[in-house]
Amino acid sequence: MSRPVMKRETIEESAIRLFATKGLARTTIKDIASEAGVTEGALYRYYSGKEEMAWKLFNRELDQFTHLVSEVLFDDRMPFDLRLGLAIQTIYDYYIYNGDQFAFILLTQHGFPEDKLLSRETEPMAMAERFIGQAVGAGEIPPCDADLHAGLLMGAIMQPLVLHRYGKLELTPGTPAQVTAACLRMLGLC
Repeated sequence: MSRPVMKRETIEESAIRLFATKGLARTTIKDIASEAGVTEGALYRYYSGKEEMAWKLFNRELDQFTHLVSEVLFDDRMPFDLRLGLAIQTIYDYYIYNGDQFAFILLTQHGFPEDKLLSRETEPMAMAERFIGQAVGAGEIPPCDADLHAGLLMGAIMQPLVLHRYGKLELTPGTPAQVTAACLRMLGLC
């Protein structure tokens, strides 16, 4: 009974790794089967095709990621700057320990129909907008355009990870703190 579960996990891990490195459009069912060491037919036992597999895996991985981040980001028992710093540290830790999953989430989101992505309550940009909007409403940060500042924060947080993924930036243990300080300055808190 555990063998089919292990086979499915192997297929899914292989698919995520390939989607993260080759991209959604350039990855084929044949590629996934070869990487997983199974027949192409084995994939169709679990999914009707590559698109269904990618969408289900994307949702699963995005939900896991956003759950981790939102636990910290929306814990109003902590001050704003601490929540932001811990959320950034969580994002960077997730990237370090789950690089393929992170790249899969980040890079494949553009391969899905826009209407599917825009309706998600756990979509990272929507979370950032809500976080900034709540902070403005609570008087934790100066009044600002929540959408604009959420976009600026997302860029400041994510771009160093993208640069690292492509070998253009080295991450150090102090990088999350540097990113946090830059984000706080951007919001007028430093």
